[in-house]
Amino acid sequence: MKTPLLRFASVGLLALGLLASCTTTVHMQSLAPAAVTMPRSMARIATASRVLPESGRDKFFDVLEGIFTGEGLMVDRAGTEACALSVGEALMRNSPRFRVTPANLQLLGKTREFFLPPMAPGYVRQVCAETQVDGLVVLEAFDSDMQVTQRQEERIIKEKDKPDRKVQVTVAVMEMRLVTGFRTYGPEGTVVDEAKQEDRMHWTTEGANYQEALRQLPPPADCIRQLATRIGDQYARRIAPSYVNLAREVYTSSRKDVYMEQAKQMVAATDWTAAAAVWQQAAQSPDSKVAGRANYNLAVYEELNNRLPEAIAYARKAAYTHQLRAATTYLRELQQRQQAELVVSEQLPGASAD
Repeated sequence: MKTPLLRFASVGLLALGLLASCTTTVHMQSLAPAAVTMPRSMARIATASRVLPESGRDKFFDVLEGIFTGEGLMVDRAGTEACALSVGEALMRNSPRFRVTPANLQLLGKTREFFLPPMAPGYVRQVCAETQVDGLVVLEAFDSDMQVTQRQEERIIKEKDKPDRKVQVTVAVMEMRLVTGFRTYGPEGTVVDEAKQEDRMHWTTEGANYQEALRQLPPPADCIRQLATRIGDQYARRIAPSYVNLAREVYTSSRKDVYMEQAKQMVAATDWTAAAAVWQQAAQSPDSKVAGRANYNLAVYEELNNRLPEAIAYARKAAYTHQLRAATTYLRELQQRQQAELVVSEQLPGASAD
């Protein structure tokens, strides 16, 4: 299996005030290493959740908690579903590491205890056999808290042909805090990773009074889904190499060199091969500034084609031979990427830079 370690995304123009010339921003995606390396024999996984009330008493306390915290009935249930689903979706969308079965299995658990003891290996193996997978990613703990605060602020209203006037508004801030626990079980039915995660998000609205500001806040169920989805994505990145966004800049204009001007049109058409051929000519310029920028651009071109050793060589020439300050930072980023790809290759059996 050959897996691309980098994906080309898009190109956009960006004017930088600190540079004398115009630059173009190139967007790409690169595989970043996972925080935890999974067993090589673990290729197929299913997602599951143990966060389910086991008794009528637990269900009663879940409802009671929703009433007293203001989160609303079944808000946590919506969050657990979103959290468990988002792990599988993120693994399918952002990582080639696993073949994911979007089963989202519901396993017996409790909500009143945080992080139950691990499931028995025999039970895990049974579930894996029934689902035809090698391992399980299980949401095993979930707790949310919501708090709404208010404050008074002053706004200045400007109207045509009228003097400015000041009005008092009420600002409402809703904070949603979420604490989760995930475990990943491997082919032997034992825990190969365990993580407790905490995250929070804020939503701010304002109105003439507190009630009006509150009405403009989004429903708590929508908020908890949004936060739960983000946490699920974070855990997916913990256990599998995942694509991250990268942005690189190339120099596309230089009044001192005709080759750099020619390449500008080729970049606009995303004809990178033609642009690179012209940059090769610009790299021979007696003007060290022009040559440095051309070598920098060639480094980006090689990175786009996932040829990191060649990219590093061009970046080093731009930085050391032509003293291009931006190339020094870029060289360091390329070297870090090269080290990261070595880790990815270990975590992603069969990965190839081709």
